[in-house]
Amino acid sequence: MTTYAERADALCETLRELEHQANDGDQLFFCAYLLGLLGLHSAAEEEGEVPFDQYFEATLKETLVAENVSDQDQHAILDLWKQVQANH
Repeated sequence: MTTYAERADALCETLRELEHQANDGDQLFFCAYLLGLLGLHSAAEEEGEVPFDQYFEATLKETLVAENVSDQDQHAILDLWKQVQANH
């Protein structure tokens, strides 16, 4: 079974690839935002891809609201998160 750290590493790898392909500053920001948050939450001592994704998405949504990220940027970051998940 995949650990949270392994799942986070795989997602980060995909995000880094997208970051290198980014054509604009917004996309770079969205990738960096997710990379930073994934780094903070990858150390949890749990297992499973689906539980990690659910846990991380809930944390992501809470963080976006707590940090007063604009609705437009929240939507873009969540779309990017869905794209990264779909690649795994």
